[in-house]
Amino acid sequence: MTTQPGPARLDIPLDRPGRTIGALRLPWSHDRSAYGQIVIPIVVVQNGSGPTALLTAGVHGDEYEGQIVLGRLARALRPEAIQGRVIILPCAHPAAALAGRRTSPFDGGNLARLFPGDPHGGPTSQLAEGISRLLLPEADYLVDFHSGGSTLDYLPCAFGRLPSDTPLANCVLDLLIAFGAPVTAVVRRPEARGTLVAEALEKGVVAMATELAGGGGVTKETLDIAEQGLARALAHIGILPPAGPTPQTRLLAIEAEHFLRSPGRGLFEPMFTLGQDVDAGAIAGRLSDPERPERPTEDIIFTASGTVLCRRVPAMAEPGDVLVHLGKDITRAELLSR
Repeated sequence: MTTQPGPARLDIPLDRPGRTIGALRLPWSHDRSAYGQIVIPIVVVQNGSGPTALLTAGVHGDEYEGQIVLGRLARALRPEAIQGRVIILPCAHPAAALAGRRTSPFDGGNLARLFPGDPHGGPTSQLAEGISRLLLPEADYLVDFHSGGSTLDYLPCAFGRLPSDTPLANCVLDLLIAFGAPVTAVVRRPEARGTLVAEALEKGVVAMATELAGGGGVTKETLDIAEQGLARALAHIGILPPAGPTPQTRLLAIEAEHFLRSPGRGLFEPMFTLGQDVDAGAIAGRLSDPERPERPTEDIIFTASGTVLCRRVPAMAEPGDVLVHLGKDITRAELLSR
């Protein structure tokens, strides 16, 4: 049985030379608008033959560096500056961005866990289906901007996973390194499923993401890393002219044992800083119960060695919350020899 396409539609052609502005539109009937739509702005810039890069941000609404940098690019990029095509989604989920939320205010869906989407699902899953069906097949490359959002803070990094296909894995690693972030982090056995990058890799698209700090805000440093890294990535694939030498990046692998989770509810007091090298058995921090001050604090112990790549921002933690995760130094050959 053939699955019928979902209701999402594009209101512009994607193959028109020059600069085209439009939207991906999804019908959404709700209390305020019986015949309403979810409108995802799209800017397409095309000049001559060449590869297509799909650039996305705002898949999580509370992650802002990519939204700002792709907004700048959408306003500034002109056809004569490129060779090929650039499809820009400055904000893949505007309603979540306006609400400052990771998940959808429509149905609570996490867009970054719903790809390839469901044409019969809720509006967030239908949005994922529309992006998967209408945009990903057009792309040779994907750069999907993320950061830590409201609850996490990362060392600014290019962030990816490597597919089992060796030639594609080499191309992905080349793109990550060409981005030139201070750190390039690769998840060896990803726990997260349904991401846009994972779906792109399934379709043979050379795909990467970022994790650019977080805490619900932006800094000049992280915006510069995003903007300059994107220029280098687009130059690497031949859409922009050469961008000069690529900065050195530190390759880190992320393993399952690098994630340290809270064993209970309480206030977490970290004993580390971002970028610090730590040893297994060292104290990561202490957990205390604000409702039972007479109880002793609980020591939380690192179960692996590595570099602190990410920390939780809110001090109050619940069971299962990631308090910190590490990365470990690795070579390109080791990454590709999985």
